[in-house]
Amino acid sequence: MKSRTIVIRSTGDGFSDAHKETELAAEGILTPKETRQLCLITEEMLSLVRSIAGKLDAEFWIENEGKVFTLHLQSRQTLGNTQRGELVRSSSSGTNEAAKGFLGKLREIYEAAMAVGSDVDRYYSESGNRSQAADLTDTVINEPKWDKLERSVLLSLTDDVKIGIRRHLVELTVTKEFAE
Repeated sequence: MKSRTIVIRSTGDGFSDAHKETELAAEGILTPKETRQLCLITEEMLSLVRSIAGKLDAEFWIENEGKVFTLHLQSRQTLGNTQRGELVRSSSSGTNEAAKGFLGKLREIYEAAMAVGSDVDRYYSESGNRSQAADLTDTVINEPKWDKLERSVLLSLTDDVKIGIRRHLVELTVTKEFAE
């Protein structure tokens, strides 16, 4: 079953609607405790993206099959390298799900080089690894202002967190399976 789609904005518009939609999706399927956990996952998911990306215009919806819930957040967003990196590190695998195969990885390198705020030269080896020294300004000088709490809560409460970034399309997919 798929819920209705909620428009989310960084101003906070849509956050309470997403919470209500989460409760509706869980109704009759999950226990009250499981429903509260799913609502917490929704809140942490929205907070994570807003704290990293800043300005946010996104669509949120939930799909479920039985007690397996998949929460989706999709946004057209221009991200800088630091923002891209923080989002990708928030996934369970630590990788960009949209960068599959040789061409996907090549596109990822190109997009990272063209990202907003890309004022640092980056050097890639044959294996595709970036030189750590090349990212020094991203990680030291521009230390993120958020405390990464959303990331740790989200990863600890869920079964899988996927981040896909392709050009300006950012997709966050969170899956939680509740025991039968």
